[in-house]
Amino acid sequence: MESPKSDSSKRNTVLITDPKDLEEVVALIEEAGVFGLDLEFIPERTYFPIICLVQIAVQDKVFLVDPIELKDLQILWKTVADSRIVKVLHAASQDLMIIFQRSGLIPKNIFDTQIAAGFLGLGFPAGYGKLLAALFDLNLSKTESFTDWQARPLSRSQIEYAIDDALHLIPLYQRLQSELSSRKRLDWVIEECKHYEQDSYYIRESGREFLRVKGAQGLNRRKLAVLQAVCLWREAEAKRTDRPARSVINDNIMLELAKRPPSSVEDIQRIRGIRSDQLSHWGRKVVKVIEEANQIADKDCPQWPSGRAPSKADVLIADVLYTVLKIRALDLEIAPELIATRDELQGLVKIGRDIPEVNHLESDNMAGDEGQNSLTFGWRRRLAGNELISVLRGTPIKVTISESSTNPIAINLCSK
Repeated sequence: MESPKSDSSKRNTVLITDPKDLEEVVALIEEAGVFGLDLEFIPERTYFPIICLVQIAVQDKVFLVDPIELKDLQILWKTVADSRIVKVLHAASQDLMIIFQRSGLIPKNIFDTQIAAGFLGLGFPAGYGKLLAALFDLNLSKTESFTDWQARPLSRSQIEYAIDDALHLIPLYQRLQSELSSRKRLDWVIEECKHYEQDSYYIRESGREFLRVKGAQGLNRRKLAVLQAVCLWREAEAKRTDRPARSVINDNIMLELAKRPPSSVEDIQRIRGIRSDQLSHWGRKVVKVIEEANQIADKDCPQWPSGRAPSKADVLIADVLYTVLKIRALDLEIAPELIATRDELQGLVKIGRDIPEVNHLESDNMAGDEGQNSLTFGWRRRLAGNELISVLRGTPIKVTISESSTNPIAINLCSK
């Protein structure tokens, strides 16, 4: 499947600013059953990113939907949540999160071309332009990457950039899907993209934001209670005023408030980096929030998530497993990061010796009580998990180094 050259296809591009035209686009999407999707957005000005343009590729057409003119895009977002329709995106995470934030709908039936490429040895995470250059000998312009997409009217170069971002999604999808099918890996990609359909991917537990503040791990429970309270207030204030949370109070100031909780506005004033306009706006509110946090009973104060730090021996064992995994991934032409992360390997070290034996040829759907670690069930267990578990149990391995440019290292389990 060849990707169309940009110039010849731009005649099939339509700018959508009218609700009736959007309804026609949605009807075309429903008829086709698959469409490419991309967003241009500005993340730094508001609490939720501002969607400035929605690019849709369906059949041989590209539609540029203007959300500045069209305030209500819910009819379009419903197609993203329709499990009967395939949505093709590249590096889908941010776009899907923004769509959920704006619509409240959980996306379904997503095909992420970045993930798919990783299962074909094309690198992970591979950029969209890199894939198009490798598979279609196309070179996309990057000149509009950081342009102001909220400004109107859009320039010709912005429109051309937006078209190119969507134009090649369907040909790329078809090419990747064909190669995945021929290598019997399409089901793996579909399974991997299922995480985009989980409620937990979009709905984060409230009250845990303080765990992401750098330096919080060293605080005691009382100071963590103060940090948690200020974080909760900041999130509410940012959402209320539609501002990025860090523009209300930055993390360094919040950490300082937790380390040395102020009892007055004057105490806050002594903290470096706080502007007078900020102090007059929220100084008293923050003092009250901290006072309330200090009234929390000791037993109810939050604590840093427990977890035994891995021993030096466990770290070394995980390093060995990572080497085995990288060799196996090289042989299979799959990005090792798609099979397991270092944290998952470290988790496997803790539980690996206790996992029941299974036949290496069991189905991809097998799962058990060990389902918390992705290497213990599904295609990952069959592909690499069983081998890694055998290594954990002491099975010797044989490493062979050859002069082959494609597979310079081979690894095999030995009989005990």
